[in-house]
Amino acid sequence: MRYIVQVIVLFVTISFCLGQTLHSYTSDGYTLYYEQYGSGPALYILSGGPGEYPDQSYRQLADSLKNWYTCIIVHQRGSGKSRNIPINENTISIARYTDDLERLRQHRGDKQITLLGVSWGGLLAMNYTATYSKFVSQIILVCSAPPSYKLWNFLYDNQFARRSLAEVDSLNRLQQIFSAKTEGELDSLKRADPLNKEVVAYKEFILIHVRAMYYDRRKVSRAMYEQLFYEFNFQPIPIIDKEVLETKFDITDKLKKLKTPALIIYGRQDDQGESTFYMQKECFRNHEMHVVEQCGHEIMEEQPGEFYRILLGYVRRMKSNRN
Repeated sequence: MRYIVQVIVLFVTISFCLGQTLHSYTSDGYTLYYEQYGSGPALYILSGGPGEYPDQSYRQLADSLKNWYTCIIVHQRGSGKSRNIPINENTISIARYTDDLERLRQHRGDKQITLLGVSWGGLLAMNYTATYSKFVSQIILVCSAPPSYKLWNFLYDNQFARRSLAEVDSLNRLQQIFSAKTEGELDSLKRADPLNKEVVAYKEFILIHVRAMYYDRRKVSRAMYEQLFYEFNFQPIPIIDKEVLETKFDITDKLKKLKTPALIIYGRQDDQGESTFYMQKECFRNHEMHVVEQCGHEIMEEQPGEFYRILLGYVRRMKSNRN
């Protein structure tokens, strides 16, 4: 009986804490969500994907920065608590994601914000900065996607180069099993029937993609991957891929006109390719760049010690300079 009471108390405590940190706002007619931690100037944390659930690793990021900032973990449209919206080319676009951030800034009343973007979140941070530069005090790019379509396919080429013939063969065989399903159907099916043969094939297919993102594949935790697979909404990714390539998305010229301070962090073996990060360097005149050795795209999992040493060192210096 005592154990049951303890579990109930723990559940109520967690629910209360989440209720204190989870907030909502409206954008484009949809209710979207964000979490809030700490105090000080506003820092918006943008997860990857698009479609990645901003889970515990992002809360650890907020926890490490909450003494300097009010950390806002954004649940982007189609992901996390903001997942249940229609996913199509009318609701998913770079402009819509960018407008969501501006609606959030207006909702909160933040006059200036710092943007910290991981992977896709970095591209979103750059596009917001290019569009609303007067509201951005600084930008932090972590293993960020490129600001131009010109390097977009480098990611897929680099991932292909890292796969063995057996992995390529597995990808082809697995894809045949679930190819009749759309991304939306697979997303619904994986939550309704996780043991369905098409879901199992899809999960193994995605796992091969995930492994290519690591320098050391032994660091791909099966438990972590299970959580990622079921919480990640993969539906927005092909829509954004199509938009970038078909519209020839390129904001490099806009960024080069700005004086926004930028911190750029990436892993030496990131499958984005170093040309991606040097393009970011060229876009931000006032930049600081750090490379983490023996590290792929999942920098917060592979090399957390070195990542946080760089990040917190930068934050402390910036804070000292302002004082």
